[in-house]
Amino acid sequence: LVEKFGIDPNNAFAFWDWVGGRYSVCSAVGVLPLSLQYGFAVVEKFLQGAHSIDQHFSSAPFEKNIPVLLGLLSVWNVSFLGYPARAILPYSQALEKLAPHIQQVNMESNGKGVSIDGLPLP
Repeated sequence: LVEKFGIDPNNAFAFWDWVGGRYSVCSAVGVLPLSLQYGFAVVEKFLQGAHSIDQHFSSAPFEKNIPVLLGLLSVWNVSFLGYPARAILPYSQALEKLAPHIQQVNMESNGKGVSIDGLPLP
């Protein structure tokens, strides 16, 4: 594909076509802008954190497994309490883009229920 743009394939980042958007943040596609903005030391810490939560998820028992518990809380809130929304309230101007980012990641993971105009999707 990169050859169509005149780029030598040897100069392209390796990226599997089966990697979904929410996972690409840990790939060359995601870490390049992060490293350009904040430096590679920050990228290394970010990837160590991702590895740490992967290890936790695959080894912690369900009753202490943070991703499992958060998923179950979401199911409980929606299915039993009837709370279909979640509030993300940034406490700093530096976090102003966090809520839209979390919204996008959530929609990528769980499917989109509404269009960008707020209309229900089929």
